[in-house]
Amino acid sequence: MGFCYLNNIAIAALEAIATGATRVAVFDFDVHHGNGTEAILLNQPGVEYFSVHQYPCYPGTGSRNAGVNCFNYPVAPEEPRETWRATLARALGDMKYFRPDLVAVSAGFDAYLRDPLADGALEAEDFHWIGKELRGLGAPFFSLLEGGYSSDLPDLILAYLKGISGG
Repeated sequence: MGFCYLNNIAIAALEAIATGATRVAVFDFDVHHGNGTEAILLNQPGVEYFSVHQYPCYPGTGSRNAGVNCFNYPVAPEEPRETWRATLARALGDMKYFRPDLVAVSAGFDAYLRDPLADGALEAEDFHWIGKELRGLGAPFFSLLEGGYSSDLPDLILAYLKGISGG
């Protein structure tokens, strides 16, 4: 669709499978559905995709699960922060049940309450919580920055990294 020429998160997940990982999870908390990631990973053995995103919102996809391994957790525009947190917790719980060897995180900070491009409701402490929850999975993981257009982005990333580090 013109925004992502190389889908780094999907490439990394497939490379991990090709080089010995047996179960790779992609956890995507960008406010926009990762339709390209989903299309690449659809029905790929050993990979599961978990996307928490606003729907409806650009690109207009992600209203339901796809294939046998792509799980979508849409959140309606202007839903309260508690709904976002509950949806994130459900997706993280489902991902934990998959028991991944490796977790690849599409870290999108545009679900932030004051981000100018969407209608998210998350605050800095929610990104801290996401980092803490990922750390608590007990599986190695890495994150790639996907989105976030607020001038508060550095603070949001710092909160996430503090959650990851246990701070």
